[in-house]
Amino acid sequence: MEGCGKRSVDNSKESEQQETGRADLNEEDFHLKILKDICCELLSNMLQELTKENTLEGLHQGHLNEQTCSCAFQNLLPLYFASVESFLEVLREADQTLADNLEKRFPSLKV
Repeated sequence: MEGCGKRSVDNSKESEQQETGRADLNEEDFHLKILKDICCELLSNMLQELTKENTLEGLHQGHLNEQTCSCAFQNLLPLYFASVESFLEVLREADQTLADNLEKRFPSLKV
């Protein structure tokens, strides 16, 4: 009998810890979502400001490639469609092949 009482106290402490852990995860998820939203807003603004020269330099240095652009587009679309479309126009001038590949990967961008 005493063992059962002790186990129920231990179980209640464990369930409290699990609930606290879940609350911490929910709060962390909330903060991560806010951070992601801020980063997407910043990235969308930066994409709109890129010139052909900046884009060519990014391509030359390896900072811009199909993988990085795809990752950015996945996070920005559809909310920042205008920014992505604007960047894609500049990218088309700098690297037609990359722009075509990205359009194939993201059919909603096709004109």
